[in-house]
Amino acid sequence: MRHTLLAFALALLPALLAAQSPWARSKAGLYAQLGYHTIPTYGTLFGSDGNDIDMIREVSESTLQFYGEYGITSRTTVVVSLPYRFTSRGARNPDSPFMFAQEDTGSISGLGNVSLAVRHQFLTGKVALAGTLRVDLPSDKSQPFAGLRTGFDAVTIQPTVSAGMGLGKLYWFAYGGYAIRTNDYSHYANAGVEAGLAIGPVWLIAFSDLVVSVENGSRTLTPLDALTSLYVNDQGWLSTGLKGIWQINRFVGITVSASGAAWAQYVPKSPGLSAAVYFKWD
Repeated sequence: MRHTLLAFALALLPALLAAQSPWARSKAGLYAQLGYHTIPTYGTLFGSDGNDIDMIREVSESTLQFYGEYGITSRTTVVVSLPYRFTSRGARNPDSPFMFAQEDTGSISGLGNVSLAVRHQFLTGKVALAGTLRVDLPSDKSQPFAGLRTGFDAVTIQPTVSAGMGLGKLYWFAYGGYAIRTNDYSHYANAGVEAGLAIGPVWLIAFSDLVVSVENGSRTLTPLDALTSLYVNDQGWLSTGLKGIWQINRFVGITVSASGAAWAQYVPKSPGLSAAVYFKWD
């Protein structure tokens, strides 16, 4: 069960990893992607001590996400991510020891944490090296008595350094960064790798992402937060995953992905699927 497909933030990893790339867009180059990420239902969470947490009610979450990049110079790219989320809490979980507790059902939808970033490529030779500064804006849409929310009610500032190589039909890159999150949330460290192989018009890509909470925030995991695990403090994971990209032509393509966890805490154990269509102009 440890390798059950993760959903939640892990379903959004392909877009997040794209933002960590060490390569800048060409001047006036454009990349735009519209993706749909879905978590049909989940009733179990990864706990911090290695044990699962059985929730009182099942929860589902879906996200419609726009991701875009634009090259303002040949070395500097601006990045934006706009997630619109749909969350709901409904049927009682028969595995929960608290299944007779009187807790609210409900559903909400709204804008999640909007991300804005600037990436600058310092090296453009055989090895690419870039630095990225990303700012996530707060999201305060919530239904407290059902434990539902569409994002973190905090500002997150994350500088990241990434390096990689393009080798014709092969590429790889690695990155590492540190995020500061306000409003009594803990800071966290983030690192990962990605590698891809082109087979005709299809890219087959493997990736791994690590998020480790520093656990320096004073915000506690309340009983209501434990009902859903939606954007709670001290979340973390070590994920591995696969992504496929079909380049239909020079401008348009389709991407699909899935990922799983070797370790995680306070995130759902549930199948998660991601699919997107993109347009690029380089």
